[in-house]
Amino acid sequence: MPGHDDVPYKEHKVDPPNDLDWHRDDAGFLVFTGTCPVCQGWTELPLIDIAPGTIPKAWPWGKKEDATARERRMDCECPITHPQNADELPGCGAWWPVTVPVRKAS
Repeated sequence: MPGHDDVPYKEHKVDPPNDLDWHRDDAGFLVFTGTCPVCQGWTELPLIDIAPGTIPKAWPWGKKEDATARERRMDCECPITHPQNADELPGCGAWWPVTVPVRKAS
C-alpha cells in the first residue's frame, strides 16, 4: 500500500470508513469525522447548514413528524495535495455517504 502522500488523486465513491463518527460541536452543529479509507488522512465534515434543533425547510421532508434520515456526501479533505491533482485541491478525491441523524418531532 502506498504511503499517504503517494496516493494519486482520483474522484470516486468508496465505502465509509470504519471509524466514521459524528458529534455536535460547542455551538451545537453536527460534525462528521473519520479517516479516509483510501489515503488514511483525517477528515472532518461540519454541517453548519444544520442548525441545532432545526430541520432545514428546503429539504423536502421539512417538518414532517415521520422524517427519515438524509444522506450527505463527505469528501476526503486531508491537507495533502495528492499527485495527479491538477486543481491542487486538498484530499485524495475519495468520497463516501454519511447519514444525517434526524431528531424526532416532539
